Amino acid sequence: MTTTVRTLTRRQVDRGVRDAMARVYLAGYGDPALAESRLDADNFATSTLRRHSRRTGFRLVVAVTDGTVSGFGYGFTGGSGQFWSDWLTGAAPDDIVSTWVGDHFELVDLVVHPDHRGQGISGLLHDHLVEGLPQEKALLATTPDEGPAARLYAGRGWQVLVPEIDGAKALYGLDLRAEALR
Repeated sequence: MTTTVRTLTRRQVDRGVRDAMARVYLAGYGDPALAESRLDADNFATSTLRRHSRRTGFRLVVAVTDGTVSGFGYGFTGGSGQFWSDWLTGAAPDDIVSTWVGDHFELVDLVVHPDHRGQGISGLLHDHLVEGLPQEKALLATTPDEGPAARLYAGRGWQVLVPEIDGAKALYGLDLRAEALR
């Protein structure tokens, strides 16, 4: 199998790319047999992704394995006036907010189709996504267990900033200045 990772601009995210991403989203997060899951994937592709692609600092990376989109990751510059950044301001301790929130890279999503997991694609996506970012800090939320996501992020220098920020999720941070020195 051959996997390549491409960085796409907002203008390159056409209907075909959105449909391929919706298929990966549905397979990764939903149950393809459920109408609700299909609606969530369609909403992601037609509404959420379009809205997020207009944000400052938007970056999207797409993995293609043997001609098929096998995963993607994206994010943008987070800051005041955006839902998640404003929510963090009220949910995280003041020292975390003052150090990490605002003008950070917000890693929104990184997902690999289940048929392609265990092949290192998540790591490729992650590395392409954060490489050369202009921000000094990056934030994301995911489960703090010993699962694949937590292992991926811990192995790439992310640290748990707040162990319980959103139900079963933890707030993770990555010092991008330190990453640039590696």
